[in-house]
This record gives sequence, structure tokens and C-alpha cells, in this order.
Amino acid sequence: MTARKKKTAKKKTTRKAGWGGSRPGAGRPPGTGTGPSKDARINRVVAMLSNDELKTLQKHAKRQKLPLGTAAYQIIAKALRRL
Repeated sequence: MTARKKKTAKKKTTRKAGWGGSRPGAGRPPGTGTGPSKDARINRVVAMLSNDELKTLQKHAKRQKLPLGTAAYQIIAKALRRL
């Protein structure tokens, strides 16, 4: 005959885990603010680069002392103006 396992009772907790939800009065009230400017870049585009292309872009960004994303944006924007 096998021995039966005792069932352990679940502990009842009165406190919620974590920091909780939103706090009243925290943050900017909804509907205030001017929103994005008309010239804001809000559309995201993804490009896949080879290792060589990425190295070239990184060198260019470093020479220009720009973040990688800004350097990529400038190259794309310049090319689009030529179309």
C-alpha cells in the first residue's frame, strides 16, 4: 500500500505583489499638451544590413560624431530628396 501525500493549504495573502497600478494625480493630465509637431518623424522603417554595410555605416557615424540611427536617417533623407 502506498502512502498518500498530504495536501498543503494555499497561503492566503492580503497584499498584492508588485508596486500596484496607477496613482491618482500622477503624470500629465490626458488631453493636455500640444502633441507632436508637424515635422515630427513618427513613422518607423527597418532596414536589414550586411556586416560590411553595418561597418561602413558605423564608421560614417563615428566620423560625423552622430548616433548610428541619426546617421542612417540622414543618408536615407538625402537619398529621398534626390527622387
